[in-house]
Amino acid sequence: MKSACCGADRTLSDAAARRLHDARVGGDYEGLIAAIPFARFLGLRIVDAGPVRHYVMPYRDSHIGNAAKPALHGGTVAGVLELAMQLETLISQTQPRLPDPVDFTIDYWRSAGPADCFVEARVIRVGRAVAQVQAECWQDDRQRPVAFARCDFVMRAAEPVDEG
Repeated sequence: MKSACCGADRTLSDAAARRLHDARVGGDYEGLIAAIPFARFLGLRIVDAGPVRHYVMPYRDSHIGNAAKPALHGGTVAGVLELAMQLETLISQTQPRLPDPVDFTIDYWRSAGPADCFVEARVIRVGRAVAQVQAECWQDDRQRPVAFARCDFVMRAAEPVDEG
């Protein structure tokens, strides 16, 4: 069964390959985000910030996990960190390889309040089979991060396939 991005055989549809190309070459990330249901649910945006990209999760009431504080649900913070690392790895590659997470670690440093979250992901190393990536999430003050994450990805080849 094929999804909007790739099938069980790890092939990229023409549309998915086009979205990835547009994101890499032209900085058009909307099509890439639109193809990922969880990214759409989070309202994720990718913003070019000079030499780096920032991943922005706008605040929504549905992201609250503890209404008494109020604080964002830890799963939304972890989700935006993992998505940012996966997308950064995907976008930064020169050939279409799909990063599948195999190890994800997150350190929560403080509660995330009812505000937008910003993430900067950094690809530490990409080899033939594995990539290591780090990301940091903050809200109002970059010097007061909310969480830090590390992820190892298995890099799987994704051969373009004709949809015709």
